[in-house]
Amino acid sequence: MTRNSDKKRFVETMLEIANQVKINSEIIDTAQILQLIDLILQINDNEAMVFVYGAGRSGFIGRCFAQRLMHLGISSCFVSDAVTHQYTAKDLVIIISGSGETTSPVAIAQKAKKIGGKIALFTGNNESTIGKLSDIIIKVEGKSKDVATTQKTLAPYTSLFDISTLSILDSIGGTLMNILGVTEQDIDKRHATIE
Repeated sequence: MTRNSDKKRFVETMLEIANQVKINSEIIDTAQILQLIDLILQINDNEAMVFVYGAGRSGFIGRCFAQRLMHLGISSCFVSDAVTHQYTAKDLVIIISGSGETTSPVAIAQKAKKIGGKIALFTGNNESTIGKLSDIIIKVEGKSKDVATTQKTLAPYTSLFDISTLSILDSIGGTLMNILGVTEQDIDKRHATIE
């Protein structure tokens, strides 16, 4: 009996996550997405760097995107990794923060603004501290940590925001792949060989 309820909960959670991704695909501001894609292409053309940052699980999502950009031949790094390049006024930092108020992403955004580079934000809160500093804001619907304990979902804590953001970033990656004419074989040539 318990196994059947566990199976039901598992399937319903997967469907909730899939539905949240679908909701985001229908309501996302594609003008902002295209603006970000154009900015990434401009950064790449100028031989500048795309920096990515997020705290906690948002950081893991950010690392996925920084790696994908590298696979596409775009210079990128994740802020705070052992190999982090110097951020300059010609660079872009992409910040992932559901609340837009988490301490370390706020500090990164403030520093980036002071240096003069571009800032793009993936968030559930456009009016946040980071939102007010950003050049591009991508609103992602999904439970972020500021409502994680009050908003009931099957997927734990911030999973709906995290996985929706990952799907959006991977979709941006797929679009960049198409624009740049990058093939799976090109990605394979840049893929790690010692892992």
